[in-house]
Amino acid sequence: MSRVAILGATGYLGGYAVRRFMSDGHDVRAIVRSPGTASFPEGVEVVRGDVTDPATLPPALERVEGVLMCLNGGGDPARARSVEEQGGANVAAAAGNAGVQRIVLISGMFAQPAYAAYPWEQAKVRGEQHLNDSPVPSTVFRVGFVNETLSRFLRGNRPVLIGRQPHLVRPIAVDDIMSAASRAFGMPETANRVYDVGGDEPMTMREAVAAYASAVTGRRISPAAVRSVPIWLMRGVNRLFAKGEMTRALGILSTMNRHGDVTDTAAWFQDFGKPPTPFAQWVAQQSRIEESS
Repeated sequence: MSRVAILGATGYLGGYAVRRFMSDGHDVRAIVRSPGTASFPEGVEVVRGDVTDPATLPPALERVEGVLMCLNGGGDPARARSVEEQGGANVAAAAGNAGVQRIVLISGMFAQPAYAAYPWEQAKVRGEQHLNDSPVPSTVFRVGFVNETLSRFLRGNRPVLIGRQPHLVRPIAVDDIMSAASRAFGMPETANRVYDVGGDEPMTMREAVAAYASAVTGRRISPAAVRSVPIWLMRGVNRLFAKGEMTRALGILSTMNRHGDVTDTAAWFQDFGKPPTPFAQWVAQQSRIEESS
C-alpha cells in the first residue's frame, strides 16, 4: 500500500514500525496527539490525531490506504479502556468512512478471554471485537515475548527476573514482527485473521535473560546466576516508590508466571514463514551494538 497511517507511532513498538515501514517503501503518516513535540525520520508525514477524540480521526485518515494500530493506554484501567477499547472503536468507524482498505492491530498474547485477567487485556479483547464488527478488513497480531524487552531485566549489569517464570517462551525480534505487519497490507489472505506471533525457539525466560546479559556485559552469565525477585515484593516497590508506573508490566509478568507463552504460531508460520532472525543472531547483534556505544 502506498500510504499507511501509524497510530502509536511515538510509542515503543510504533517507533520500530515507522522505521520498518519506511524501509519497506510505504509512505508513512504518523498520527500523534502533539505533532510539534514528536520527532521522526525525514520523510514521515506527521498529522494530529487522538484515538480518544473521534473528531480528530477523519481528517487524520484522509487518503490513507492502511492503518497500523500500536495502542497502549498504560496501567490505569480507565485510560486503557479509553485508548485500547473505545479508541479501537473510534478508529474502526473513522477508517470505514475514510475508505481505508486494511487495519492491522498489534495486540498481546493474553488479549483473549481465557487469559485476560487485567483491565488492559480486557480492553484489548473488546478493542479486537470492534475491529471484527467493522466493515474494514483487519489483521490482528497477538504478540508473545519480544526480544527487546530483555533490556528491562538488567539492573545495572545484574540480570534479574520478576517472578520465578518457570515456563517456556518463544522470543521474537520486534523488527521481524513489524516486517510481517508491513507485508500483511499486501496479503489479501490475511484479512480478518488473528495470528499468534512468536519465535520458533522455545526457552525459559531465565535462559533468554542470561544470554542477553552475557552479550551486553561481556561476561559469561549462566541461567542459574539470574536472580529472581518475587512479584509480590515488586508490587510493593511499585506502590511505594514507583508511583504505579510498573503496574501494567507487573500484571503481564504475573500472567506469564502462571501460564508462560500461550501463542499457537502454526498459522503465523504458515502464512508469514518462520521469523528470519534467530535468537542467537539477535543476541550477537546486541553485543555489537553495546560495543559500538
